[in-house]
Amino acid sequence: MNKLRILLIDDNPDDRALVIRELRREFPGLEVNQIVESAGLNLALESGNFDMVITDYQLLWSTGLDILRTVKKRLPNCPVIMFTGTGSEEVAVASMKAGLDDYVIKTPKHFARLPASIRMVQEKFEQRQALHEAETRYRDLFDRIPIGLYRSTPSGQFLDANPTMVQMLGYPSREDLLAVNASHLYVEPEELDQWRKIAEEKNVVQDFEIRLRRWDGTIIWARSSANVVRNDKGEVLYYEGALVS
Repeated sequence: MNKLRILLIDDNPDDRALVIRELRREFPGLEVNQIVESAGLNLALESGNFDMVITDYQLLWSTGLDILRTVKKRLPNCPVIMFTGTGSEEVAVASMKAGLDDYVIKTPKHFARLPASIRMVQEKFEQRQALHEAETRYRDLFDRIPIGLYRSTPSGQFLDANPTMVQMLGYPSREDLLAVNASHLYVEPEELDQWRKIAEEKNVVQDFEIRLRRWDGTIIWARSSANVVRNDKGEVLYYEGALVS
């Protein structure tokens, strides 16, 4: 982390100076916007020109919990650390429930812990961002690929279906398809029984030919392929499948 931009919210100028001194030892490119009143906080939130918030709990004009809620309302993914000597266990618990990323006690021996807390929080933030980006890429592919894709449980409940799947089966919307039990789509129940048997014995089904009933009652032939997803106990959670008509 070469450059770190922080909102430092604390009424005590000596404490702010100690925090800045300690952090600059670890983060040479540190940029600090010192916030001492609500107007400054509002301006900073509007600009969004920061990576993280470090706030005291007991302020002359607010509390750290209120600050946390304000920040998370405007910027839900922004990391927030509470660095305070006036909080309590109840404050810590309430803050964690409200989305606080870490809680550090403000005592001389704990000043050294603050850089480590920042690194931990920033690492978790980057992991969340990477996961979100991966999920977005996956969803984009899922929605755009010209093959019918779906997830369904062993009981036949659809968990998801892409637009191609919805169009293939002629349903008015994704929600209409998800409301139908997968077993109702099969013209011959025996085909579904055979499909499940292969899937659960081999954990995969490839190009299994089936007849499906569309929304308007017409029947189509399709080739079904799927993987079985299981939990740690080996129980089937759901099937990840693809249909080609």
